[in-house]
Amino acid sequence: MRLSSLSSPSPMLRTAGLLAASDIAPALVVDIDEDGVSMRLIEGFEEIERREVPLAHACMSCSLREGVIPWLVELRDAGLERLILVLPVNVEALTCIPALADLTAPSQILEGVEVCTQAHLVDLAQASEDLFAHVPLEDLGLAIFEGDERCTGEVLMNGVGYADLIIALGEEGLGLDLVEHLRAFDSLMIRHLDELSPELLFDTLHDPDGAIARIHPASTEAWGGPGERGVWTLDLHSERPFHPERLASAATSLAPMGVCARGCFWLPSRPTMIGAWEVSGGRVQVGRAGEWTQDAYTHIIITGTGPDSLKDELTRAFNDLLMTPEEMAGALAFVGADDGLADWFGPEEE
Repeated sequence: MRLSSLSSPSPMLRTAGLLAASDIAPALVVDIDEDGVSMRLIEGFEEIERREVPLAHACMSCSLREGVIPWLVELRDAGLERLILVLPVNVEALTCIPALADLTAPSQILEGVEVCTQAHLVDLAQASEDLFAHVPLEDLGLAIFEGDERCTGEVLMNGVGYADLIIALGEEGLGLDLVEHLRAFDSLMIRHLDELSPELLFDTLHDPDGAIARIHPASTEAWGGPGERGVWTLDLHSERPFHPERLASAATSLAPMGVCARGCFWLPSRPTMIGAWEVSGGRVQVGRAGEWTQDAYTHIIITGTGPDSLKDELTRAFNDLLMTPEEMAGALAFVGADDGLADWFGPEEE
C-alpha cells in the first residue's frame, strides 16, 4: 500500500484539499480532541467508516499507536493500493511521518506500506501575517493539546520546510514570495488544487531524513527566491560562537518584526551543544538541537521584508552577538562556568 500524507493550517484548507483529492485515492481523516482520536475513511465523497478511540492522553503519538496504525494495518492487509492520510489541523508532519516511516521497515508492523509524498497546504493571503505577527494557535481555537504554545509562523515554517509538495493557494503576491524563500530547492510547489494528481502524491517515496535535514537548525539552508516584492533572505555564518552574556541580553536584536529565521549557534560555555534558533512573529525561540559531531559553527538564516538598512542592522546585530577574536583567546575560561542560561537550555552536562 502506498501512503501519502496531507497537512494543513486550517479546517477550511484541509477540507478543500480533501475534496480535491477525492478522485485520486481514499483518505483516512484524523482528528484529535480531549477525549481521544476520531478517524473517518472517505472514498470519493462518501464516508465509508468512522472510528473513535478514547485516549487517556490525547496526542498524535498516542493517536498513531492506538488508532491510526491499527487501521493502516487492516487496510494494507485488505489489499488497498493507495491511501491519503489527512493529518489533524496544525499537526506538523515532522512529528509523526518519520515515526510512521520507521514502522514500514522489514519485520515492523507496517511492513509493506510505502510512505510517499508529504504535502502541505498554504494560504498565501495569510502567509505574511502568519509569519510576522505573533498569533498563537490557542487564540484561534486551533491548539491541538493543552499547553500548545505554538504560533502560526512556527507551523508555516515547519510545514513548508518539511513538505515534499507545497500546495500554495491564493493570488500571487508577498505571500507567494515568502513561501518561495522558505521552501527547499528539492520540493515541488503547485498553485491550484486541480493540479493535484496521483503521480504527485504517490510516484515518489518520502525521505524522512532528508525532510528533517531541510529544517534542522544545523543543516537547513538559505534557499532564496524572488525579490521583486521586497522579500530577501540573509545568510549569516561564522565559525565563532555567540557570547553567552550578550545572547542573554540582546537576543531580540536579531528578531525584529517583519522577519522570520532559523539556524544554529554554539556557546563557549556549552561547546558540544547545538543551539537551535527560530524566529517568527517577533519572538525568539532557542533550545537544544543535539550535539556537534563536527566543528561547531554559527549559522542564522533570516527571511524578511524591508529596506536594505534592515539587513544592515541585522548583520550588525549578528556580529555584535558573536565572540570577538580577542574574546576567543580566553574562550576556555567559559567551559564549566555558570553562563546564566540554565533557564534556556538546562544545566550543562558534565
